[in-house]
Amino acid sequence: MRALIVMLAIVVLAMPAFAGREIEGANVTLVSPVSMTVSTTYLFEFWVQNASSDAEWITDVHISFPDGFTLYDTTMGFDMITADRPSWDAYVPVIDHTAIWEDNNEGYGEIYSTEGTRVFIECTTPDVFYSDCIYWTIWGDEYGAEPHMVCGCIDFVITAVEEATWGSIKALYR
Repeated sequence: MRALIVMLAIVVLAMPAFAGREIEGANVTLVSPVSMTVSTTYLFEFWVQNASSDAEWITDVHISFPDGFTLYDTTMGFDMITADRPSWDAYVPVIDHTAIWEDNNEGYGEIYSTEGTRVFIECTTPDVFYSDCIYWTIWGDEYGAEPHMVCGCIDFVITAVEEATWGSIKALYR
């Protein structure tokens, strides 16, 4: 019983140290599209939010699509970030289907702890129906406490497109 009380006291005393940890809580969410069909090109919009509790800036954002996606172009919306920032380098490596934004001026980073921004990726969905994950990783500038990296997964489903026949089209108007 005494060991249980000691363990509980250690956990309670350690809670404040864990509550203020770095960029934990920073995240990437999919804004659009809200649904996807096979073999279709979309402009994916993601929201990148920094949630650092100790002023860590985001330096890198990686968004990785599953096999079968074809990535073409990336951009970043600057509307939520101070005018003199960001100076991101954005590029899409062919390998691993990953869009990457990196801090190219070796400063503190580009998204401060209270900021967020939109990022856009143009890509074509695979030609088969399936569900999977779009993985994301955010790196911080390593200021303050750990963790300096967070990652997650956005679940999605690609739906099959039903082929239209003349009979199925006529049936709509009966």
